Amino acid sequence: MDEPPRHALWRSGLWAFLAAVAMLGWVAWRNLEEDTGTGAYSTLDGVVSEAERAAAGRLLTDAYAVLRSPAFGEAMRGFERAYPTVYARDAAQDLSPARIADIVDLKPFGSRYAPAQVDIVDESPALLAAAGEGGVSGRYSGMEVSRPVLAAYASGNVVRRSCAINVAAHEYAHTISLTPVGFHIAFTDTNAERRSIANRVNPDSPVASYLIGATAQCVWLSKQGRIGREEIPACVQVFGVRAFNWDRCGQFAPGEAVAPKPGLAREAPPL
Repeated sequence: MDEPPRHALWRSGLWAFLAAVAMLGWVAWRNLEEDTGTGAYSTLDGVVSEAERAAAGRLLTDAYAVLRSPAFGEAMRGFERAYPTVYARDAAQDLSPARIADIVDLKPFGSRYAPAQVDIVDESPALLAAAGEGGVSGRYSGMEVSRPVLAAYASGNVVRRSCAINVAAHEYAHTISLTPVGFHIAFTDTNAERRSIANRVNPDSPVASYLIGATAQCVWLSKQGRIGREEIPACVQVFGVRAFNWDRCGQFAPGEAVAPKPGLAREAPPL
């Protein structure tokens, strides 16, 4: 049998497919390389002064640093028995805390923090912050942080200040993509049109984004010396794993244990 012409590859169109795969691989590699060096955010807009810009930058940097710290992963893995099943997104409703820690630490191949384009906005405390896919075909994430959150971060009460860390860390959870190209979001919860999570298989399970926020908050408090590492679980219980108990942020006096106690504001309705 005669050998096929050497140019059969070109006639078949396979070369175009292989070229597309190679291009996609190159784009993915470049995305991962660039995103790794972005840090806490790529742009910061909406600020009204350089002082506000600096304060917002410190908050974002602090929250991002906690998520990337070994202490966060250790604390999250410590919840394996307390929270064996955690809602991450509709297609992943039974993740373990260890798996969540791995995702936050970007251990799954190709995962990344999509560079955050952050806006500081005027909103009531009812909308503290928001985040999700940004523009440019999933290349970036978008994040909004309200001024009440910045005000909490400026508080002299370190527990109230830690609540701003919770908010920012929670939003960073929504910037994690499981793919280097496009935006395959790792953790979802609600949005402006949908104020509860539909199709919950385990309605009483924690919601990963809130567990991430509360864990980051309490790890940060531990790093400040305000609580001991052994007190992190009680602290997380105070601020919530199915919603954020913002109204409790100012209810702890200096030196008081950050743990459940009589007289705390009612828990926020679970999502």
